[in-house]
Amino acid sequence: MRYARTILALSSVAMLVGCSQKQAEISEGMRDIDRQANIQKEQVDQHADVLKERVSENAEAQKKALEQTAESLEAQKEAIEDRKDMIETQAKFAKKNIDDQVDTSKKSVDRNAAAAKAALKESKDSTQ
Repeated sequence: MRYARTILALSSVAMLVGCSQKQAEISEGMRDIDRQANIQKEQVDQHADVLKERVSENAEAQKKALEQTAESLEAQKEAIEDRKDMIETQAKFAKKNIDDQVDTSKKSVDRNAAAAKAALKESKDSTQ
């Protein structure tokens, strides 16, 4: 009977050891799954960080391009304003030149008219 108890006790211990070993394997498997999950989460985070950085760099590049376009347009606008001022100055000069020519022409007409009147008067005086 003692032998049977020993066998029973040993088989219980073996079963407990087997269950404990199986439980240890399961626990190790669970820890492995958790480690793999954490590694994958870290990879996802790293990939997201890379994508976010690319988005930021792209946005900055686009903003810089827009700023350069705005600067170029501002320079073009200033050049247009300068050209408009130059045209206005040229128009004023041309109008003044025309006014000067009109004055000169009117004076010439007045001199010619005075000379014609004098010649007419002289002609009339000489025929009398």
